[in-house]
Amino acid sequence: MPDNIFELSGVSFGYEKTAQVLDGVDLVVPKGKVTALIGPNGCGKTTVFALLTKTYRPRSGKIVFDGKDLSEIPRKDYARRVAAVHQYNTVPDDMTVRRLVSMGRTAYHNMMFPRATTDDFEAVDRALEETHTAEFAEKQVGELSGGQMQRVWLALALAQTRETLLLDEITTYLDVHYQYEILNLIRSFNREHGTTVLMVLHDINQTIRYADNVVMMKHGKILATGSAEEVITEERLREVYGVDAKLATVQDKKICIFE
Repeated sequence: MPDNIFELSGVSFGYEKTAQVLDGVDLVVPKGKVTALIGPNGCGKTTVFALLTKTYRPRSGKIVFDGKDLSEIPRKDYARRVAAVHQYNTVPDDMTVRRLVSMGRTAYHNMMFPRATTDDFEAVDRALEETHTAEFAEKQVGELSGGQMQRVWLALALAQTRETLLLDEITTYLDVHYQYEILNLIRSFNREHGTTVLMVLHDINQTIRYADNVVMMKHGKILATGSAEEVITEERLREVYGVDAKLATVQDKKICIFE
C-alpha cells in the first residue's frame, strides 16, 4: 500500500482570465499524519485545497489519491474516504445540529431511497459525542457560537469518514480558546483513529505545535516540506512572510516570536 495518501506531480492551475496560481507543484501528504499547509495569502494554499476536494481539476499534472488517479475516482466513492471542512460554510439557521451532522452520511445512500440505517445513526451519534456537540444536538444552528459551529462542521466530517480530513483555515475568526479546542480535537482524531489530516493554517506557532509534516508555499510553488523543525526557520519566515522572527525554546517546545 502507498505510504502517501496524496501525491501531486507537476500540478499547475489558473482560474479563468487570471494568471497561473499553481506552477508545477510536487507534493506528498503522508498517511496517518497531520500535515499543515502554510504560506502568505495568495500563495496557492486554498487552490491546492480546492483541487484535493475535486472542486477544480488541474490544468496540467497529476493528482493521485491512495495510488489512484483522483480524476478517475467517482465522487461518491471519494466522499466515503475524504471529508472536507471549508473556510466558509452556510446552512439554514433553523436546521438542527443533528440534522446537519446527518448530512455527512449522504455518500452512503442511494439518492432515490435515502433511508437512514443503523450505521447512519451510530456514525452520527459517535461524531456528536467525539466533538462534544451531543449536548446541543437538537438545537438550531442559528443558536450556536462560532466555536460550537466549527465543532459541528467537524462532527459532520467525522460522520462522513474518519479516514482523511481536509480542513481549510478551520480556526479563522475563532478566539484563542476555541482555536486550541478545535486543534486538540483534530489531533485526538489523528492519534485515536489514525486519521490523515491536511489543514491550511496561518498561525506559525499552531503549526509548530500540531503538525507532523509542514508544507510551506510561496508564489504558487512548494518552497519546503518536512517537519516543523526543518521547514520553519528564521530565514524562511523572512523570505516568505517578509517579517523578522526569532525561534526560541520554552519548556522544550519551539515557539516563534515576531519582532
